[in-house]
Amino acid sequence: MAHARAENVHVDWIREDMRRFVRPEAFDLVISMFTSFGYFDDRRDDVTVLQNIHQNLRVGGALVMDIMSKEWLAKNFLPTTSDELDDGRLLLRRHEIFDDWSRVRNRWTLIEGDKAKTFSFQHAVYSGLELKDRLLGVGFSAVQLLGGIDRRAYDLNAARLVAVARK
Repeated sequence: MAHARAENVHVDWIREDMRRFVRPEAFDLVISMFTSFGYFDDRRDDVTVLQNIHQNLRVGGALVMDIMSKEWLAKNFLPTTSDELDDGRLLLRRHEIFDDWSRVRNRWTLIEGDKAKTFSFQHAVYSGLELKDRLLGVGFSAVQLLGGIDRRAYDLNAARLVAVARK
């Protein structure tokens, strides 16, 4: 908020469950980055979110969605990864594919000295085709799949799945 005020920019901050937020034809652009989609246990909720996004966009508006793709995950899956953070803490990540390759269960442990905190979460994974079908199914008229926010091709080397969907 401080940045918006400093730049003299009005931002309408909204805190709402995305399964319920509807403001028909209020936006030209909706952005969903860094796999911030697919965290509900029931996949029907994902469809509800996409329907709401579609309803909230003006005609001609666009959704830009960046997620980890199922194709990338299948090619690069590691059950355990770890990284030493800049501040010396260790982040240990354990992953498990389940529910017929439709979800990933994650358990992240942050180790600092002799203390550890563990966070668990799971999310859906979508292939390009699955995501595109859902977007078209809720009414988007055109969907382009890209391999990154830099508009690279969605191919075997794509590290991300970016969908640009137009209403």
